[in-house]
Parts: sequence; structure tokens; C-alpha cells
Amino acid sequence: PDRSNAADGFVSLGINGTITIAFGGDVYDEAGADIMVYETSFSGDTCGRSDDESATIEVTQDGTTWVAAGALCRDGAIDLAGLGLDYVTQIKITDTSSNANGDGYDVDGVEAVNGCQPISARRCFGGSVVVDSYQPGLMSNGNPITDPERLDPSKALGEPQNDDTNNFVSLGYGGQITIAFEGVVMNNPGNDLEVTETTFGSPSFEDYPESADIYVSQNGVDFYFIGEALTSEDDDLDISNAPLFLEFIKYVRIVDTTPEGSVSTDGYDLDGISALQGCADAPIVVQALCNATDVLEYVEGTTKNGGTIPAVRTNPENALGDPEGTDTNVFTTLGYGGSLKVSFDGAVLNGPGPDLVFVETSFNQPLGCADYREYADIYVSFDDFTYRYAGTVCKSNNAIDISNAGDYEYINFVKVVNNDTLSTTPDGYDLDGIIAVFTCVSFSQSSILTSGSLLATDETASREVEFSAYPNPTTGVSNIMFNAPESGKMTIEAYDLLGRNVATVFNEEVIASENYTVSFDGSNLPNGMYLYRVTIGGNTSVKKFVIAH
Repeated sequence: PDRSNAADGFVSLGINGTITIAFGGDVYDEAGADIMVYETSFSGDTCGRSDDESATIEVTQDGTTWVAAGALCRDGAIDLAGLGLDYVTQIKITDTSSNANGDGYDVDGVEAVNGCQPISARRCFGGSVVVDSYQPGLMSNGNPITDPERLDPSKALGEPQNDDTNNFVSLGYGGQITIAFEGVVMNNPGNDLEVTETTFGSPSFEDYPESADIYVSQNGVDFYFIGEALTSEDDDLDISNAPLFLEFIKYVRIVDTTPEGSVSTDGYDLDGISALQGCADAPIVVQALCNATDVLEYVEGTTKNGGTIPAVRTNPENALGDPEGTDTNVFTTLGYGGSLKVSFDGAVLNGPGPDLVFVETSFNQPLGCADYREYADIYVSFDDFTYRYAGTVCKSNNAIDISNAGDYEYINFVKVVNNDTLSTTPDGYDLDGIIAVFTCVSFSQSSILTSGSLLATDETASREVEFSAYPNPTTGVSNIMFNAPESGKMTIEAYDLLGRNVATVFNEEVIASENYTVSFDGSNLPNGMYLYRVTIGGNTSVKKFVIAH
């Protein structure tokens, strides 16, 4: 404020007008006046003249709930005492001048008398436990934790008490929990999170070792390590420690790593998680339109015999936009060892059933996958860092459900990799285009594949393998039951969600219409979601299964 009552340098509210101003930090309630509002009146600062101009004042912490803070005539001071607010972030000034011929209250400026404190002084805390994410480990003696006082995951929510009371949840050796914030925690300069642990008497880690690894996520699917937390410490952590840049996070996963042989009986005890610099509203998600729009990476493969693919087939831009669905050179050949990574102009939604359709060009060849063997493995990604296997496509089995890769709300990137094992044609999979089903209002899922038209997402190979796996989830061993749709060599493979083959479960000849049961022991695999991929005669089916020891 220039405080001069001179012309210019102010804004007139007008009769009954209002203005809302945000401070550059938090204005805390301290002794005496906390805020000064300066008003410009050419006749001076003394109230009681015929040209008095007045206003009412409201303040807020969150921009939503406003609290009345009094009335001013000309210049005036505001004391936050008694308002029930430790701090405020915004002030609203509303004209109440009685002089109908004037132009209302003239705001010269607003000043925090004692200065502003950085937003880091305002915190928010973990607000909910992700469903089924609390997986308590064992006690040091190998027995389950039985004390109900230590098994209540809600005690890890809200502001940490940070005292020697039972206001925590015990993870147990090797246990874990995932906490979600109500908003998002932005990746600001410096530390962003504080993880508080409780150990009675607050011994050091050296005297009473309890520890945990901390992972963060934007979407609740892809988690990244940012550091560790130790006994009785308020461990401050920086989101920037993640292996990729995360603009914000919403989820924090705490995984016990208490060393074997520790004197601790039940591992890391989580009191709470604080966002040191506050929470914000989640960014608005912009939905994609119909098709892929940008090529991020093209790895040109070779012909099956190692030769060079003709240049007319290797323009990656041909895989973008609306698929032509014609037998002309308007596609991108992946080749053996080849792949293509693309992005969309927004988020590709994970709806019920198939979400992505891949249109392939085969120059009037038969439609069935078994008759014209060109295959591609599909990987999807939220952040262009972690890609998860979602399935395998071919000419007549060309739809992918994003859910096969994980519980994504949406993804932003797709990687198409030629399946060098299943493909047998001279130059492998030819990608004409990709359709995002649930954001493409012009695409009809009931369309029929004929020469020169697009394939419907509900058309599947006529001999698709039907199989089931039980129990699911399994603590280790699961049984796969199937009826062979045809005679021939069948393979059953297990994959993790990063697309890594963790086991070949079955690789034998089968007889058509015979019933089979195959067992797989996954007890040596970490807890998590996996995929069975069953292949016979060019037909591939995929199902999810969960290992939970």
C-alpha cells in the first residue's frame, strides 16, 4: 500500500462491490492486529466525515469457508483472535458505504502486519487406507500379530500424535499399507512428506531398529521408491527422489524393512503421514479423442530372415490418426525385433470390457489369426516410465482391456511390440492405427470386419481358449482347467504386470475337446497380480490371477 491517499494506486469497489485477495503465504493469528487494510480517501484517514467509505471483512483458510472478521471505516486493522482460525490465506472486502453518490470503498492495499509464513507451515495428512492394502506381516517370533490395538489401520490416518500412545498401526515384519491423501501432494522444492513412527521411549534406530521403505504413486498402480523411514524419527522425504519426475502424488505405500534379528517384536509402527507443503486439488484429466496422435519411439525391426524392410512400410506416422482399414501402404511395419511407442492427445479411459482396438493390415489375407500369423504384444503406461503387459493382438483378435495390466483409471501411452515367436509372416505385424474405444464416440463396436473396413471389438477368434484358474487369489499353488479347442501344441505362461515371463507352466501337445488340469506353484513369487497367457494354434487368451502369501 502507498498509504498516501493520493490519486491512483487503489481500486474502487463501487456500492456493494467486493474483492477477494490471496496472500502469498499463511497469515497467522499472533498478538494484536494481524492484518491492515488501507483505504484511499482524499480527505484523509480519520473516520467520521460525510464522505466516509466502509466495508465488511471476511477471511478464509481454504477459499470455501468464510468467517466474518468485522467492519472497517477507511483504514482499519483486523485481529484474527477469537475467529477460531490459526491462520488465513485470503481476505474478502465488501463495500457497505452509505454514500450512494460515491464510488464505494477504495482499496489501496492489504498487509500482513507480522508477515506471511510459507505454505509449508500448513499441512494435510493421510486421509484413507486403500482397500485391502493393509497386509500385516508377522511378529519377530514368526507368529501373526494378534493385539487389536496394533491392527487398526485407521490409526495411521489424520495428524500424527507423535507420543507414546497406541495411536499407530503395526506393519509387522515385511508388512505394508497404502495411504491416500484427500487431495494431491505437489512436488515442491525441498521435502514434501513426513512419515512419523512410534516407538515407546523414542529410542534410536541403532538401539531399537525399525525401518520401512517409502513409495509414492500418482495413480495407485505405479509406485516409486523415494527413501526410507527409521525408528522414532519424523523422516522427511522428497518426491523428487523418485526415478522419474512426478508433478504430484496421491498415494504413499509404506513397506516394513525392519532388519531380521531386531529387538522389535512387530516391526515398523506407523503413526501418520504429513504433506509438509499442503495438499492441492487433483489436476483435471483431459480425455483423449479417438486415436494415437504422436510417435514417441519407433524401433524398426527386420524381415524374418534378417533383411531390411522396404521404406514404404516404415513410416511410423502411418500408425497415427484414424485407421484407413484398407489394403494399401498406410501402415507401419514393426518387423522382427521392432516396436512402436505412441501417445494420445489425452487420457485413454479404462472402461468395462475392451478399451483399445488395434487395426492391422494384411493385404486381403484370411481374417483368422491362425491363418495369417502376425501378432503384437501390447503394453500400456500411465507415465511413459512403467509399461505393463496388457495382452497380445492379431488380425481377428484385436481388442485389449486395460484392466489386464492393472487397476488403471486411465492410461496415456501404448507400446506395440512385434511378437517374434507367434508371428511367421515375412515382416511381422503391420499397424494401421489404434482406436480408444470409450473416448471415440464415432467408433461403432458392432461394426463388422470385411475387406476395407474396421474390426469390431467384440469379434474374437472362433477357437479362443476358455480356461479358469483356482483358487484365485492363491497363497502359492493354483490349478488351471481348460478344454482344448483343437489338437496341437499348447503353451501356458505366467507373466508379471511388467510383461516379464516368470514361468512356463505348460508346453505340450493336447487333443481337441479333452479336459485338462495343470498346476502351477507360485509360492516363490512376490505377492501381487500376474497373468496367465494360454496359446494354441495362433489363438491367445489372458486371465489375471493374484498371489497373496
